Amino acid sequence: MSDYYSILGLTKNASIVEIKTAFRKLAKIYHPDKNPNNPNAKALFENILVAYDVLSNPDKKRRYDYLISQSNATSSKNVSRAHQRQANKKNWDVTQEELKQRQYYKDYYNAKKQESNTQQQQTNKYSDYKYVMFATPIAVGLLLLIVSIFSKEPTAHENKAIKIVSENPAPVLKNGDKPYASYFGEPKTFETNNVLKINNSSGCDAVICVYENKTNNFLQYAYLQKDYLIEFSFLPNTGVYWKCMLGNHWDPNNTSLNKNVVGGFNEVVQFQNWEKKPVQFSNSETIEILTVLNGNSKYIAYISDANDFFRKQ
Repeated sequence: MSDYYSILGLTKNASIVEIKTAFRKLAKIYHPDKNPNNPNAKALFENILVAYDVLSNPDKKRRYDYLISQSNATSSKNVSRAHQRQANKKNWDVTQEELKQRQYYKDYYNAKKQESNTQQQQTNKYSDYKYVMFATPIAVGLLLLIVSIFSKEPTAHENKAIKIVSENPAPVLKNGDKPYASYFGEPKTFETNNVLKINNSSGCDAVICVYENKTNNFLQYAYLQKDYLIEFSFLPNTGVYWKCMLGNHWDPNNTSLNKNVVGGFNEVVQFQNWEKKPVQFSNSETIEILTVLNGNSKYIAYISDANDFFRKQ
């Protein structure tokens, strides 16, 4: 298991401020744009992004710390057992006479075992014959019962629908998860301190996508649970705008855009597009509030649809 603390150069007691500071310093040094001649720069920076994504998320960090502690405890037990086995080893001196005695008892034991196996085989042959004679009438009776069941005409009360319960229920998405990674691709970051925070007060879960204001290029996205706040960092100085899909009951089997996009809400409440009201970073941090828009209000221009939401540029 990768040591995310070592990747960011931190200890396990690092605070969220220290985690963010370390990530920003490493991003300025190892960003692929800063290392165009290094073929390993992209992979290295992706490891840094993964480490930051886990350690900056309280739920993910808690699960990761637990797994690390379990792994360390298992390793310690294995080392302790190995030392114990080594300590318990003894050196035995065996004389020629003792070896002869052991060989005698070994030969005697094998002879008795062979004799017992022969008797057991004879007994098994008799038992198998007895079981065949006993089981044949039962098998015939079961066959007649099956034939009578399948040849019987179903009655009205027998023709009932069968409810199938899935053994693998749909996974519950957490704050910060990325269900459309194969569609939107990797996140894009810049060497800035610009942060966009979105507080979900809509009463629904949401998928948030962030775009560059100047080029309309896709930048980052994440799943946002209701009553939670999400943070998008290292955004461009040219400003950004965001889109969102609000809904309830996430279903990974739902499809959109002629089945080109997999995953979605069973109940879609609203799509929004704030392209006409971009976020300009006068300060390094901006907070937006996400609510369900009233179609009769002045914000009707920001209500969108599925095709617009999945448009990446």
